[in-house]
Amino acid sequence: MSSDGAPLILLIEDEEDIRDAVSTLLEMEGFRVEQCVHGEDAWAWLTCHERPNLVLLDLMMPVMDGQSFLLRLSQERLLTDVPIVVLSGSPFKPEGAVAYLRKPVSVNQLLEMVRRFLPSSKVGRGESRTS
Repeated sequence: MSSDGAPLILLIEDEEDIRDAVSTLLEMEGFRVEQCVHGEDAWAWLTCHERPNLVLLDLMMPVMDGQSFLLRLSQERLLTDVPIVVLSGSPFKPEGAVAYLRKPVSVNQLLEMVRRFLPSSKVGRGESRTS
């Protein structure tokens, strides 16, 4: 995690409107979000950036689809301890994902799923948690 402590979500989605809406929603909830357009784009991003705390992955994308991305992650043993949530219109539930949300997904469903795998990010910047 970065110095601000906010969890990082990698959003891999080829539809710009969906990418922007999901990213804005998650950022409003206090998460950091990085966007990639397809699996190959995400793979390149992963090689030169910090590990995400969660991946939201579409399945039906050009260049490298979500299923191929999951297969490559498995083969390369990359992100083995990072939860991957599939967010797709496809009825196919792939191996390698910890959860699956079928599009269209409600705001509440999406936030509930993200919060299931990530700690609360609502602690204000500069505040410290003490016991």
